[in-house]
Amino acid sequence: MINEAQITIRNAGFLLAQRGFHILGSLLFAVMVPRLMGPNDYGRYILITSLSFWFIVLSDLGFTQIMGRYTPLFILQGEKKELQKFFTNILAVSLVSGAIVGCLYLLLTSLCLPDLDLFLFIAMAATIFVRATAHPFFTLFLGLNQAALWGMGEIFRHGLTIVTVLIGFYLSGLQGACLGLFLTELVVLSIGIGWGKSYLSWKDLRLDLSYLFPYLRFGFMFFVFNLLAAAFQRSGEILIRFFYPDYAQVAYYGLAYDVFHTVSVFIPQLTWAFAPFMVTLLAQGETKTLKQWIEQLIKWLTVGGVIVFFSVLLLGNDLVPLVLGAAYQPVATNLLTLFITLWVQVLVNVATLLTVVYNRPKIAMMAAGVRLVAMLVFGPFLIAKWGSWGGCLAVLAASVIFSGYLTWRMQGIVSYSLQKWALAIALGLPFLSLLWWQSSWIVNVGLYSIFLIGYCTLLLLLRFIKPSEMVAVWRAFRSKTEMMNWSKS
Repeated sequence: MINEAQITIRNAGFLLAQRGFHILGSLLFAVMVPRLMGPNDYGRYILITSLSFWFIVLSDLGFTQIMGRYTPLFILQGEKKELQKFFTNILAVSLVSGAIVGCLYLLLTSLCLPDLDLFLFIAMAATIFVRATAHPFFTLFLGLNQAALWGMGEIFRHGLTIVTVLIGFYLSGLQGACLGLFLTELVVLSIGIGWGKSYLSWKDLRLDLSYLFPYLRFGFMFFVFNLLAAAFQRSGEILIRFFYPDYAQVAYYGLAYDVFHTVSVFIPQLTWAFAPFMVTLLAQGETKTLKQWIEQLIKWLTVGGVIVFFSVLLLGNDLVPLVLGAAYQPVATNLLTLFITLWVQVLVNVATLLTVVYNRPKIAMMAAGVRLVAMLVFGPFLIAKWGSWGGCLAVLAASVIFSGYLTWRMQGIVSYSLQKWALAIALGLPFLSLLWWQSSWIVNVGLYSIFLIGYCTLLLLLRFIKPSEMVAVWRAFRSKTEMMNWSKS
């Protein structure tokens, strides 16, 4: 079990490094693509891609949660052939669902958005199918407690998108940009097949629904959860389009949300990296140890959320016009509002992880429904009044409600303390006084440095974070213990 913990921490460390590359890629994308397209074309691009995101989630029948929940059990029992059968059957379902959802996307978008070019929707429909096919290959590695390989799928996708979209738009406008997304997914799929082919069993590549039923029944609740989550995450652009019909406002919101998502997605990625380890702990009856890991995870994620929030608070107004251009200045205010939600996102994602570990998918589904309803209730009013900023306020309000409900329900199943979460936030609040001295970008960088040094010093002096914990994490990350080479056994 010690080795499993070391592997988990090491993979979490690799995910953190990957997130750094992802943020760098997002920065390059933000510097080049919105400037090249301009607010109106970028608004159309973000609308098309945000709609495709809904359908991508529609093609995923809870496969991430299924893999995270059941693959560790196959490993624990040493059933490699059964895992091959399980994975190949999941892949067959992905092929069918990807084809159906891609056609559905093409049909609905061509009917509902007749002012846009049909070729854009054809290219995006093909992209959805290829991405659905690639998805099981990377989620497999999550279940194998190799979250670093799982995260590489998104890194490849994000890095290639910068090149293909930029070149595609330069050569052929929005048509070329969408075709670039399709080519990106083909490359990612080929990488996934190369890495995961040893888990394929061609004789099992069929729809054996009687075999899959227990797994799909578990995944269905998370399928609904994921669909509701996607509807929430990408409802802002649609609501702005209908209640504040200005493509520039769609771009302001969409760009801010993309920046926020690029950073905040690390929280669910890191928590999912602990899924196999926590499932194994629960299966072995180590509930006390499991609770300790939950609270430690909350503590470290919240500290990171506070640090990121203050970077946006103190540096956002300088970086947004520098990176995006003066035309996108409203994005800075939107970002500040969105990044407040990082603090509640920690509780949301830990509680969501526990719904998988403790097999409570219905709670996750109901909580996601509450969040979407809150967005639809607050969104139209706030957007009609304040445009893209109103959309960000609606996201914040809905996220707070979602976090409170989901945490309350899961604490009824497993009791874990929120004291460290509240204390990590409280220790950062005194540094809000630095806003009084904001001035030039040089001064603001100095203020952020003061915050960073002061906040970390407080954490250490109050023994909120102990040097021994940092040493333990570093040793686990640098451990020479071999990763479980189960696939070769």
